[in-house]
This record gives sequence, structure tokens and C-alpha cells, in this order.
Amino acid sequence: MRSGFSGPLGDRVVTQASGSTAVLDPVPVTAPPTSGPPTSDPPPAATPSPPAATPSPAAGPPPSGGMTDAHAVMTLDHLMRQDGTRTAVVMPHAEEVLSHTVAGRALATVFAEWVAYRGSAHNKCVLVSRKASLAEVREFVHEARGFPALEEWTRQLSARPGRPGRVAEPDEAELERLVHVLRLTGRPRLRIGDWAGLERAVRAMAATAEPARAWEQRLRRLAAEEVPLDAAVLRERGWATSAADQEDVWRRLDRLAGLEAVKEYLAGMRLLIEAEARMRAEGRGTAEPAAHHLVFTGNPGTGKTTVARLVGEMYRELGVLRRGHLVEATAATLLGQYVGETAQKTQAVIDSALDGVLFIDEAYALADQGEGFGGDAIGTLLTRMENDRGRLVVIAAGYPDRMKDFLDANPGLRRRFPEANVIAFPDYDAATLAGIALARLREQGLTWTAELEDGLRRVVEGLHRTRGPGFGNAGAMRDLADDVKRRWVVRTRAAVDRPLEADDLPERLRVHLRPRVPELPVLLGELDGMIGLAPVKEAIRALVAQVALKQRRGRGEVVAPHLLFLGPPGTGKTSVARIVGRIFRDLGLLTKGHVVDTGRADLVGEYIGHTAPRTREKIQEALDGVLFLDEAYALARGDDGRDFGREALDTLTQEMENLRGRLTVIAAGYPSEMRSFLAANTGLRSRFSVQVEFPDYAPQELVEILESMAAAEGYRIPAETRARALAWLAAERRAHPGDFGNARAVREQLLPAMEVRLAARTAEHPDADVDTFLPEDVPDAGR
Repeated sequence: MRSGFSGPLGDRVVTQASGSTAVLDPVPVTAPPTSGPPTSDPPPAATPSPPAATPSPAAGPPPSGGMTDAHAVMTLDHLMRQDGTRTAVVMPHAEEVLSHTVAGRALATVFAEWVAYRGSAHNKCVLVSRKASLAEVREFVHEARGFPALEEWTRQLSARPGRPGRVAEPDEAELERLVHVLRLTGRPRLRIGDWAGLERAVRAMAATAEPARAWEQRLRRLAAEEVPLDAAVLRERGWATSAADQEDVWRRLDRLAGLEAVKEYLAGMRLLIEAEARMRAEGRGTAEPAAHHLVFTGNPGTGKTTVARLVGEMYRELGVLRRGHLVEATAATLLGQYVGETAQKTQAVIDSALDGVLFIDEAYALADQGEGFGGDAIGTLLTRMENDRGRLVVIAAGYPDRMKDFLDANPGLRRRFPEANVIAFPDYDAATLAGIALARLREQGLTWTAELEDGLRRVVEGLHRTRGPGFGNAGAMRDLADDVKRRWVVRTRAAVDRPLEADDLPERLRVHLRPRVPELPVLLGELDGMIGLAPVKEAIRALVAQVALKQRRGRGEVVAPHLLFLGPPGTGKTSVARIVGRIFRDLGLLTKGHVVDTGRADLVGEYIGHTAPRTREKIQEALDGVLFLDEAYALARGDDGRDFGREALDTLTQEMENLRGRLTVIAAGYPSEMRSFLAANTGLRSRFSVQVEFPDYAPQELVEILESMAAAEGYRIPAETRARALAWLAAERRAHPGDFGNARAVREQLLPAMEVRLAARTAEHPDADVDTFLPEDVPDAGR
């Protein structure tokens, strides 16, 4: 016995079989079916009509007055047991037959015997159900409670990899025949409004998965109302989606902004499918066609859902799918809360996507469940992808890195989603994003000044340049346009005839507007005010002038460079790094310009896999500013594989390129040691385009630094004290030629020592001058 089921197709079922055919087709009932076996005769309106049976010759003619239910069951049982004549018993309305036949017990008995009977492999019994899934059929039979053999059979079918047959919805060819039948023989006849668009209208009809009977009624209604059939009428009456009157799917795909690589891939897939179809038609090639399941990787707002919908239409046009509709799902849609619920929910979603595309966004969430039910959903999905390979296309989408985790979650996923079917959706470029934002403003009926458009484009350029993981692309542009509109409404007090202006750009985004660059003396004033450092000032001045020239010329993007600061400790490298951050901010190269001071201890981890995340964490902290890496050569020490400094360097080198324009790295250290730093990774030397030499301070410059530091604390240094301090500094440099601390020696050694001596000298004299350093407050040289 075979059990078949169909969707809501009305009563039109065609069954062909050689030999005998028995059709058990009761009159439709007016009362709802009972939930259990009948205990008494149902009312006349609910009684099934006698079956129309064509028995084999041995069965004899039926009584002239028709058959009772019991007689019908006996006749069908006799037919099913014949070996000489092939027989098929078809029950087009299984629910009505099982619910309302008065011979329920007899029917249950023959069901059990037919399942067990092995006398003839040619005779078949087909039950046609109105239920949409096998699960619903099982539930109905269970609730009927009078057919244990049939209930067990549906349970076994559910456990099998294959599925019962399904009478599908009418396809385009069948609906086109229906249109022409009503056009030629209808009373009144159906008229065609647009012959050129008839194919598109029929395609839209087929995509709805409505029963043929429903379309027959609708078309007869159009004929009665003398309304010609065309795609626009289908849309206006809500009988088909707005896509019914849209142009060719390939033209719509071609008009999508950006996505050139995606378009190229889909064009290649189209050629592959067409070639395979032609070869099959010629009898060439028996191998299984190429997989049609896809993986879309990319940030939000890059058009993945839009393209998925077009892929469904493309597959429908190419004959891969019958309907090509799109069903969107997420982990929340598929996962249940208790054992067994996930499989049921996933099965139901897949059933709704049959003959179309199941689009699972953020699919990696299924692999993130740990001890949850994500594995159940993936297992169910893989089974249905295999069993329904001709009726289902799955598109899994999400962030690139996370989708790798999803594909690795189950070996079967890599087989169903081959590497060649992974399509990357890149972020839109700045010009495309600005066009999306302006288009949304235009769609809302708004106008704007040239200053607003120029400012908006600059804001979008800044957003694009500083975008991070998860950047919203088109979604972010819609949000921007809506924010501009809200500010415009408030500013104009809803005076809708006034245009958008530059003031309507959100305050939080004005940092991306090109700033008014200060004059060079103002820009470099803080640096020029530092003591000494003539070579440094010259190098930074030349760099700023070069950047300003590139900005004036406007040819290509100007980004903040990475710098090497070479010199001994205490020569002002950290201070100059902070000034450089502010200069780059004022030039519009960095949106923040802050400085994150770091070193080996902050970047290098203690075990394998610890260093790269720590390094990336510091880099993220410095994003849109400066990462100042002091004593950078410390990362290059060790070649035995047990030191993780090289891993930090490799990560840093990669991120310097990935975050180009959003991060300036300034690496500092002794000139000789920095050579080993640059040699530790082949990419480092090319990343650092500017080198700045920091010389030792001259003794007189160090005294000036001492005076500046002392003045900041309210101290005075007379000429005699200056002379003694100069002698101390000269002696200290001679004593420590390799690691003299320059300004650091002043800040951390000399000035604190002078304060100690001043404190001791004035401790017992309440009226003593505590703001002036005397010569005796300077330590003896060489101590």
C-alpha cells in the first residue's frame, strides 16, 4: 500500500493504471469530520456516496441499486487481492472516507491485511489527503483512532529517508492551458489584455502555489466582469505579488548597484544550468547536476536577501525550481525549546519553502548552540536537502568568518555547500552608499541644497573609511537619510516646501566633514614650541606639507602614514607622537587622533592563541588614532618558536594594511635595535613610509627642559643653580653613554633629587624660600 498526499488542490485528481481502477470518492461533507471512529450512522449529508468501482471480471457486476459502504469495502478488498489483473484503489478524499464511512472497522481490517498481504506486487492503494505534510497526516490518523495499521504505516513512512508522493500545484504550462481553454471555450470567454506580457502573468500565477481550481474561479470572474487578463490586474487584485509586472530578472539583477562579482558568478551559474539542460535533452551526461545550494557571505545591507529573491526567480526561469519563491528563516525560526520541537519546526519551514528558496540569515547561529538544538536543525536540514534535492534550494548567509564556523559544524554541510558555491558580498563603495542615501531622500519627496549633498557625500566617505565589522551598508544609509529628515522637520517646523540644508546633517557625524585646516604655523605651533628637536620638527613639517599638497590636488584618497621614531630614551618621542595624532586629526586624516601607548607586555600572550587577540584588542582601542609602540624591537626577540612576539608582529602587520586610513602606528626605539624589528617581518619595512630621527638633547637644551619642568611646578632656578645642573647632566651623560635618559633623566632623576634636597634644607626654617632651587640643591656630579 502506498500513501500519497497533496496540497490544497481541490478535488481534481487524475490516476492512471493498467487493469482495474477503483475510485472511492464521497460527496463533500457539510459537517466537520469527527475526531474518532464513527459509533453510529452519520447523518445523510455526511454519508459517502457509493464508490465508483470498475471491478475485475471475477468480481461480478455491482448491484443495480449501488453498494453500501460494507459492500464497497468487500469489493475493494477483492480487487486488491487479484493477481491476474493489475488494480489501483484511489481514495481522493482520504479524510472524508476515514472519518465518515460506516464500515470503519471493516476498512481498518482490510488496511491491515493489505499492508501484510504479499500476494500481488502490482496492486496499489493510494490515499490522497488534503493535509500539507506527512506530519499532519500522521496526526489526523492518530486522532481517528480506528486505523492502527494505517497509523503504524504513516509512522514508518516518517522514519524513511524518502517521502510519499505529492500532487503538486499547477505549473506554468498547466495554467497557460487553463487560460487558453477559458479564452476559447469559456462562457463568457476570457480576454487577454497584453499578449506580450502573458508569459509574465502566467509565471506570476504559478509562483503563488494556488490550486488550479482557485485560478479557474478567478479567471472566470475576470471574464464575467469583462476585465482583460494581464500582470497589472493580478497585482491590483492581490492575486500575485508586485513582481508580477516587473521586468526580466536578469535586467533587475544587472541594475543592482555594485555587486559585480556576484553578478558575474550568477551569470556563470546560469550558463552552467543551461548547458546541463541541453546535454540532458541530447542524452549526454548521466551524472548528477551541479549543486544549487549557495552560501552568501558579507556584512548586513549588502543585498544578500535581494539577490536571494532574484536567485529564486532565476532558478524558476531555468527550470531548477517550480515556484522560486523565497522563505526567510533564522535560528529563532528553526530552533525549538524542548527535545523534538526543533525537528518539527525545521520540517515545517522547509515544507513551506519546497519548490523555492529557503534563505537562512545568520546561519552560523545554528552552530553556536553548544548544548542546544542547533545540531538537530542542521541534521534535519541536511536530510531534507538530500531527499528534496529537486525541490529545494538553500541559501545560508552571514558574516564571512562566522560562516566558516557554520560550514565546519557538520561534515555534510561542506558537501551540500561546495566551496565554489560560496559568494562574497563586498561592502559598497562610498559613492554607491551616498547614492543610496540620496535616493531614499528623493523617494520621500525631499529636495536639498548643493551644500547638503556635498556634506552628505563627505559624511558617507568618512563612515565608509571608518567602518568596522558589521557595517550596515545600505541599511546604514537608510538610517542616515531618515536621521537627516528628522532634523530637517525640526529645523523647519514641518515647512515641507523648504529644502534640506547642511545643518540637517547629524551632529555626531560632522566629524567626517573635511575640517578647515589651520594655517601651518598654528598646526605646528605645539611642536615648534618644544625645546630642541630641530631634525624632528623639520621632518614633521615636511610630512605635513606633503599631506596638504595631496589634499589640495584631490587625486585619490589621502591616508595617515605609519612612522618610525628612531632615537634614545627621553628624546621626546612619546610627546611628539601625541602631537602627531592631533595634527593628523586636524588634517582630517584621523577622526579621533588619540594615542594609545603600548609595548610588548600589552601585546604578547602567555600561551598559544593568546597573543593575536590581545594585539587586536589594543589595535581596536587605538582605532581612528595612533598606536604608539615603544621599544618595538622587543617584539622581535627570540627565534626558537617559544616566543610569541613574532605572532604579535604578524598580527600588527596584517592589521596595519586592513585598517589603512583608520590607524597610524608609530614604532619607536634605538636606531640599531629597530633594524632587527624591521627585519622580523618582510611587510614591516614597506608599511613604515616615514622615519624620524630623534637626536640626543644638548646639555643646554636639557637645562632648558629642567627649567620648564620646574616652572610647571612653580619653582625658580637662578643662574648659579643652572650652571651646577648643567655640570651634573654632563657628568651623567659621560657616566652612562649607552643609556643616558636625556629628558627622562631630568624628569625622573635630577628634578626629584633637587626637591629632596630643597625639602631637607628648608625643613627646619619655616620662613625659608621653598620655591627657589639653590646650587646646593643640585646633587654632586657623578653621584
